[in-house]
Amino acid sequence: MDTKTFRLHEFLNPAEWRSLVVDASGGLSLGALPGLERFSEAVKPVLGLADGIVVSPGQARRLAGRSRSEAALLLRGDWTNALRGVDFVLPPETTALTPLLEPEDALDLGASALVIHFLLGYEEQIEAACLKTTVQLALQGSQAGLPLLVEVLPTGPRVVLLGKAIELGASYALEGGADGVVVPWPGTESFGNILQMAAEVPVWVMPTSLAAAVDEIGVALRMGAAGLWLDEGVFAMKAPDEFLGSLRARLHASQPSGE
Repeated sequence: MDTKTFRLHEFLNPAEWRSLVVDASGGLSLGALPGLERFSEAVKPVLGLADGIVVSPGQARRLAGRSRSEAALLLRGDWTNALRGVDFVLPPETTALTPLLEPEDALDLGASALVIHFLLGYEEQIEAACLKTTVQLALQGSQAGLPLLVEVLPTGPRVVLLGKAIELGASYALEGGADGVVVPWPGTESFGNILQMAAEVPVWVMPTSLAAAVDEIGVALRMGAAGLWLDEGVFAMKAPDEFLGSLRARLHASQPSGE
């Protein structure tokens, strides 16, 4: 087993090929988020339930006391204002995507993987820059022994057919050398196409909403998804630990409910 595969297995159980990941890095682009105002306190109960947690480089330093039995550290490797809507206090006039660190830097912070965005539906130069960054970081990650996970973000104004756009983003990520792909739930037909393209590369699903997570992950798991990827909305819930505990039991059961 090479080093990169070993690190991938730190948050993706090789026996069942499933994991639950929570992304707490949204504040990097959006500022203080509900439920994450006191970051360390908010994240602590999640660490024992999630298999991986996505954080910014600054947040990673606040999780230095994390034990090996808790969620693996996945580092957000870029910054973008594409997450900001028109209601944001400073809505973006142009779309920006800025790399923050390279695999060697992420390793120094104790990361098990590097996570980047792949923006779709924007100007051609944005998508070209995403593909270039994916290829570069995949090559550097192979040399450093650090997996690269690519999160497809089809939020641009040029997206017309959402499912097909997500398929396209996943194909770009896979061609660029991603070791794992994260996609918004695109529906069964498009997700089946993505899994065919991915072959043995794990694919995580971001549900259309937290309320839809249970139903969508049931379908996704039956089709062959690697697991569930949740955003920071989890931390605004009244009982995030109960919600995550239920999802964790579903993901790691020998057979998902309903099968």
